[in-house]
Amino acid sequence: MTKQTSTVPLEPSMSMIRVLPDPLVNKIAAGEVVERPASVVKELLENAVDAGASQITVAIEGGGRGLIRVSDNGSGMSTADAPLAFARHATSKIRTVEDLFCIRTMGFRGEALASIAGVSHTTLVTRRPQDQQALRLVAHESVIEPPVPCAAAAGTTIEVRDLFYCVPARRKFLRADSTELGHIHEIVSRTALAFPGVGLNLSHNGRTVADLPVTSDHRLRVAQVLGRELYDQLIPVDSDEYGVGVTGFIGTPEVARATSRFQYIFLNGRFIRDRSVLHAVKEAYRGLIEPAAQPLAVLFLQMDPAAFDVNVHPQKTEVRFRDSNAAYRSVLAAVRGELLKRDLTPAVRIPGGGAAGGAVAPANSSAQTTRQVMADFFRQPSAIEPKMGWPVGPRFDDSAALPMAQPPAQTTPVAAVPPAPGREPPAENVSAHAHPAPAAYNLHEQSSTRGIGRFIQVHQSYLIIEEPQGVLIIDQHALHERIIYEDMLSRVRHGPLQSQRLLLPVVIAVNPRQLGAFEIARPVLTKLGIEADCFDSASVAVQSLPVMLARLNPTEFLRELLDKITEFNGRISDEDLLHEVLDMASCKAAIKAGDPLTPEEIRTLLLRCTEVERSSNCPHGRPTTIRLTLRDLEKQFKRR
Repeated sequence: MTKQTSTVPLEPSMSMIRVLPDPLVNKIAAGEVVERPASVVKELLENAVDAGASQITVAIEGGGRGLIRVSDNGSGMSTADAPLAFARHATSKIRTVEDLFCIRTMGFRGEALASIAGVSHTTLVTRRPQDQQALRLVAHESVIEPPVPCAAAAGTTIEVRDLFYCVPARRKFLRADSTELGHIHEIVSRTALAFPGVGLNLSHNGRTVADLPVTSDHRLRVAQVLGRELYDQLIPVDSDEYGVGVTGFIGTPEVARATSRFQYIFLNGRFIRDRSVLHAVKEAYRGLIEPAAQPLAVLFLQMDPAAFDVNVHPQKTEVRFRDSNAAYRSVLAAVRGELLKRDLTPAVRIPGGGAAGGAVAPANSSAQTTRQVMADFFRQPSAIEPKMGWPVGPRFDDSAALPMAQPPAQTTPVAAVPPAPGREPPAENVSAHAHPAPAAYNLHEQSSTRGIGRFIQVHQSYLIIEEPQGVLIIDQHALHERIIYEDMLSRVRHGPLQSQRLLLPVVIAVNPRQLGAFEIARPVLTKLGIEADCFDSASVAVQSLPVMLARLNPTEFLRELLDKITEFNGRISDEDLLHEVLDMASCKAAIKAGDPLTPEEIRTLLLRCTEVERSSNCPHGRPTTIRLTLRDLEKQFKRR
């Protein structure tokens, strides 16, 4: 038995479609425009900027629930314009359909004040500089009272009280005052970053939260908003390619963060969120920061307004580019170009030392720290067998230009180790001393002209190089890893790497998922000179390896690579896959911590360092080099 539903027949005069009353229309519009108190602040700040204000004050109470007051010294409004500001679809920013697709102002929708007044008690006080008196209008639930004269300074002040008082369901979903204040502070920060010529002040419950005076130094404004300690870590960007102007500032790899909260992209002064542009920024830092880290960036894109559409989202934070590739390429080229120009070697921050703003340790603690650091640097380990198979050379260069202590008589000789494949054997066996005396290598005169001073290897893992301003400390594995990576990347762009066929194929057992990953990786492996084929349904045979990676363990390398590809479920671009393979190959082929190096090998390593790009970081983003300045040492020894 089916259930019967009854319907009430409509009278011929009754209509199912009706025009909604203005109060209800404004509440619906407010649902799109006014999400939370920060949305109100955003709309009012945009209007103040468009009015030409040079000083804006934002006062908040109760996280924005109780009061939002935005005051500016802009152009103000006339007696005729002030009431129209609360009318729906009324704006001074658009005249024709063509204007809608060529937006040059911050606010333009013409519904902000009407929507805000529909869910709050709103008061507008405004005066133009040429007028003798100001006007005061009160609006609530779309009812606008007649304007009355009042006294006020030139500009506009808008007070929004009891937000969502007539929409309890929306008010119930607001968060704690501190959370709402955080969102408001973010909106003020974005405005401050985009307009350094505008002074902004934000207070909450009478307490100043942010005070940002007008400045002509955009770099200073960025530091004021993101942290004054970042001023010296900001790199200016100024580029104009592919029809897109890119200016602003990026952070050094040293100040990369765990989240993307310190990434701000502005398009013609408007803050936007665009995955493609943010991906270009992250891609520019590939190999300079760890994969999980996020670079700091405040970038301003300038484009013809006709080249993009801002009418995508009510909050106007999303845009649609006519040519998204142009924006991506311009940002990638601008950021990468500036990073390649810079010496990105980070400076050492010694505890108790004298980094600005750092805590100062007691004298005894400071001296003890320094002694321990220097002792660790220069303590010489006993000779060990080199893992690389490189011949063990003398620990110090006897041809040093400066007088150095001579090593003691030979004690326990260590037999030379046969050279690795592809390396020429040494002319003669050289023994290592068990406990060499302190000394340092000196480069020959022609090498010194290339900017490399005296050097020493410590703990068979780190290289310490003298420079005029102090010393550089290098992680030998990380540096060699970067050199191999850049060498392979440069060569693979000109064709497949030269490979050497193995005497016997290396057969590697794989599971079905790894076999699928192998098919994905095969073209990239071929570019690298790694020839491999499916041996059967459960194994892969490696036929040849690149000559420059003769030390690579094919089984270990291929299994790790296939496992990594399976983590992406096959969703990885050819470019990303190429870098992933290069990362792994260079890491496994580089010298390791604990590998003794001869003076000539160290010289070669240091000279190659000056020839490769991004030598300050390994391909995984870890630093290869840190700098310890003379000033740092002098502070540690209380000379300053």
